Amino acid sequence: MDLAPVSWKKYRILLIDASARGYFKSLVASLKNCLVLSIPNYDKAKEFFSENPVDLVLLDHPDPQSCIEILRFFKSIKPSIPVLIMTAPGSEDFAVKVFRNGAQDYIQKPVGMGELADRIKAVLRIIEAGQKNDSKTRIKGLHRGVEYIQESYNTPMKLPQVAREAGMSVSSSERTFKKRMGMTFTDYVNRLRITQAATMLMKDELSMSDIAFACGYNNQFHFTRMFKRIMRTSPTLYRKSFKP
Repeated sequence: MDLAPVSWKKYRILLIDASARGYFKSLVASLKNCLVLSIPNYDKAKEFFSENPVDLVLLDHPDPQSCIEILRFFKSIKPSIPVLIMTAPGSEDFAVKVFRNGAQDYIQKPVGMGELADRIKAVLRIIEAGQKNDSKTRIKGLHRGVEYIQESYNTPMKLPQVAREAGMSVSSSERTFKKRMGMTFTDYVNRLRITQAATMLMKDELSMSDIAFACGYNNQFHFTRMFKRIMRTSPTLYRKSFKP
């Protein structure tokens, strides 16, 4: 995955993993200009998180229950701070739980250092895009394009439409979107649609096909495949997880 350089400030990443010693130096080398703080002890990590500025948390878990508990703690103290969950092994049920409790990403071990660094960089790009007050035309256009996507995600949508709304060429819109949002236009649209679908799945009166069409998918098969790719479980199992 080839990502363009990012001019971020020195982000503070809190790494909580008892086995971090095996890859800590490689991770630090892959995240230049970022300060990676390794605190394997849960209690000390929670104390540090509460009392110090942290931009991102990378959390490995010894068992699912401990992971969910500390994830809830982090999101209750500083809900805007993204938390990335690492797990080996994982399960569909656990993936559903961490996303429901506010995790930004779910990474299964073993994972290559390049992929891990890229996943972290993608989140940092989203942070930067939200924080940076850039008055340049392309950034203003990107904001208009994102607003259009958020308002029209449930309709058939192509990049040229968004580029027109943003007042940009298709190529410029594509480059700016990936650079500033950390993902492609297509990935952003699908993640937005699936997030909306996850909320709708809590209501039993809505059929799968109704939810698929309401979220902008023209067939249920494509919706199911995309939901499973993003949420790591099927929409049927996700819905069942909310039932007593």
